[in-house]
Amino acid sequence: MPAASAYPIRAVDAGELARFFTVLESAFGEDFPESELATVTLTAEADRTLAAFDGDDIVGTAGAYTFDLSVPGGRVPAAGVTYVSVRTTHRRRGLLTAMMRQQLEDVHERREPVAVLWASEAAIYGRFGYGVASQLLRIEVDRVDASLRRDVPDDRDLRLRVVSPDDVRPDIERVEQQLLGTRPGQFSRDKRWIEQLVHDPESRRGGMSKLECLTVRDGDEVVGYALYRMKPQSVRPHMLPDGDLFVFAQSALTAEADAALTRTLLATDLMRRVRWWNRAVDTPLPHQLQDARHARTTVLDGLHLRVVDLPTAMAARRYAAPVDVVLEVRDALCPWNDGRWHVRGDRSGATCDSTDAEPQIRLDVEALGAAYLGGTTLATLAAAGRVETSDPDTLARASTGFGWDVAPWCPVIF
Repeated sequence: MPAASAYPIRAVDAGELARFFTVLESAFGEDFPESELATVTLTAEADRTLAAFDGDDIVGTAGAYTFDLSVPGGRVPAAGVTYVSVRTTHRRRGLLTAMMRQQLEDVHERREPVAVLWASEAAIYGRFGYGVASQLLRIEVDRVDASLRRDVPDDRDLRLRVVSPDDVRPDIERVEQQLLGTRPGQFSRDKRWIEQLVHDPESRRGGMSKLECLTVRDGDEVVGYALYRMKPQSVRPHMLPDGDLFVFAQSALTAEADAALTRTLLATDLMRRVRWWNRAVDTPLPHQLQDARHARTTVLDGLHLRVVDLPTAMAARRYAAPVDVVLEVRDALCPWNDGRWHVRGDRSGATCDSTDAEPQIRLDVEALGAAYLGGTTLATLAAAGRVETSDPDTLARASTGFGWDVAPWCPVIF
């Protein structure tokens, strides 16, 4: 079989995007109708695509979005890695490794200190230095049996309305922009991303209803929204309601607005179950129920993060408690990261400098990526055998410092 070097890798031009996505949809077993393809290409950045060619045929794909990503205490430029696939006919030839290596070099040249992705197959990306940096909850509540606690905030001055998502696009964008920075793992979403969020072709419905939007207003201002679909059905022969309501997005600027959305969704007639497909692991929802067991939860991995420019990334974030530690980091793909680094920081600022000092903590770049957003502790990674130290007290202090006040979470798959 030819080696990866036999297949040229380059960015596609705008005229080749349709072919690029045809290869991608085949790899994922999907079939994009023209309306869906038009929406997907809204956020595509042709100059950040990578395609591997066998003659005129595209046999491998990768790409990235240009992101402004929230990290603990700040934001950093980031590459949102996406579109990764290799044709089944061209597996085991080093194409994926070649594309990932070229992409990391490009990210470094663009001065983006981190790269993030959602993994369709999570085991693939660890070997390229990506660590699981956030998690999410999928929650199902049987609304017939469940009830909210009486002490859940209930602001009667808030007004709720069911509207067309198209009518409140600017409000959704404004809410999301105001939430940016309140939690690590979120990225800035402009009008193109909101368009993709509310796009409602028949191909997305999967037997469910059209997309609905529930808004909550404080005076004239929208302070929260939820996007959802319903799938009504009944139990035969008794005709008891047994429908499902699927919540695809729920965001609010206040605890009262978030509670109002949850209360209203749980009160939807004919729906037996309400299912949230992506909530933060520290969501208040289970604690708002009289019996938290009614929030049946599944924990899944969320963002995978790769530190690309180590000193810039470590200095760009803030630390929950004072940190003063020497790390020895192993990084085979990005040799400029490989070595010893003195990290000092707290909530007000941080520095990271190359050093010859004796390391206090040893880890690889995958483990560092897992800990970077504050969602996975260094102590947990040490217990898993992925972080080494001869000083448990130093590890404990660094583990606390690398944490953050809220769990990292990304509300949208890209």
